Amino acid sequence: MDAKKSKPSGKWALIDPSTTDLAMRMSSQESVTTQLSTSTIPHEESVLELYFYLLSQTNFDKAKDLVDTEKDGHKFSVVPTWGEILQCLSQLATAERNYANLVFLGQKRFTHIVRTKDSAKSIYAMLLQEFQRMENMLTPLGRSSSHSSDASGGMMTQQEMEQLLAHISGQLYFFIFARIKMIDFYEQLMSLGTTRHWVNFEDLFMMCEEILKEHIKGFHHPLLVPVKTMFGLEVESLCHLLHAQIQMCQWNYLPCVLQLQQGHSKLNDWMAMIPSKEVKTTFGRTSSKSCPYPPLLNWMLKFKGILLSKFGLYFHDILFRQTVPPELKMNQSRTPEDFVGRIQTFQRKFDANIYLILDTHGLGPRAGEGGYHHPDKYAPPPQGLDTYPPIFSCPLERAVNSTHWPNICMMITSSPEAGGDKPKFFYDRATEKRPHSSYFIMRVDTRVSMVVVFETKKSEKDSGINGFMTEMAAQLRCQTIMAALKSFAKS
Repeated sequence: MDAKKSKPSGKWALIDPSTTDLAMRMSSQESVTTQLSTSTIPHEESVLELYFYLLSQTNFDKAKDLVDTEKDGHKFSVVPTWGEILQCLSQLATAERNYANLVFLGQKRFTHIVRTKDSAKSIYAMLLQEFQRMENMLTPLGRSSSHSSDASGGMMTQQEMEQLLAHISGQLYFFIFARIKMIDFYEQLMSLGTTRHWVNFEDLFMMCEEILKEHIKGFHHPLLVPVKTMFGLEVESLCHLLHAQIQMCQWNYLPCVLQLQQGHSKLNDWMAMIPSKEVKTTFGRTSSKSCPYPPLLNWMLKFKGILLSKFGLYFHDILFRQTVPPELKMNQSRTPEDFVGRIQTFQRKFDANIYLILDTHGLGPRAGEGGYHHPDKYAPPPQGLDTYPPIFSCPLERAVNSTHWPNICMMITSSPEAGGDKPKFFYDRATEKRPHSSYFIMRVDTRVSMVVVFETKKSEKDSGINGFMTEMAAQLRCQTIMAALKSFAKS
């Protein structure tokens, strides 16, 4: 990020600041206006600079107003195609607003005509062709060297201005292409959230990371640094969250913590880029500052919250040993979904034993121990019943009943279909050594199964038990939050 690259002309020196530094600059309106007041910057360049700053701040209406107003005086520009560039930028602001508001996910089927004409994806597709055409048309071919000047006296030859606009158009092509790829990605996320099939988060992570690596290098011009930073923070945040989900599924404590922390930092940097806005209270007597984030960012924050809730459940025993229990309980209650509290409430209501059981096959020898262990420290691989350790049990104070464990392990190994959308039921008749036992089992993650045990006979169709386990599975698989993408869409 600290590398410096200069164009051959020496006019531009591309310096990529850190995301934190850029966020601080962009949160200050003074920094923008101060830079635009420099007398050596041509008028067209000043418009582009302010426009991309406004886009990165999600101030789409002001960005659109800026270029729409500028179109009225575009005839004074020495570059004939300046008006066409402004028209495309106006459309880009509309597409960016629709993208940030997830409009492409919330439109109904019966609005096919409107969707085809005005959706973010269709506008991006049109702009993709337009900016490619502009780049080809504006490529310098030895034109005359008439000058473009702003009111302050900044000078730039027509050829230099056309070269700048051609360069910007060509790089916006890559930016828009990346946006289209991300629209496809979000549509796929939402679709996977509504299916009954397992979600392969490894594939999703690789797809997201590939979009970031392949496209972000395509738009690196200094004027595009704000939108490049915004795009990078969005995709990097999503990559870290998806990676955290993968590490959680494998019960890797430290890597999961690191991914959640990095995702949290990226989201904070993204939020810092969006300035607070004045909002009038009742009767307009006073004003307060608020920062309404776009639906896409709000969904990301919700996704992070769900992962934190899940982390608090999966690693509850580890956290329980590292902190004060009342403080842990209070912190978990503040998460979007207090999974531990919900399980405890269910347990008290039905007087059941609830276990989350990890399948350690294919994992490291210390996979079932939790926490962090030195990778070079030897440990014998788990065998037999130890390959299915309980990572969470409720009631917490009640010891795991060893008489149930052989049955539970056998059901997990013999019922791969328990990963479907309904719990599987097993009943074991009473013997001299154990009472009646009813087992409900459901795989809530790729390696984690939820087992609810009753030491009495229960009905297989008990709606309270089946409904609780089905809802928990959908949330722990992250399918609920993925399907909720559509509900965040704002027209």
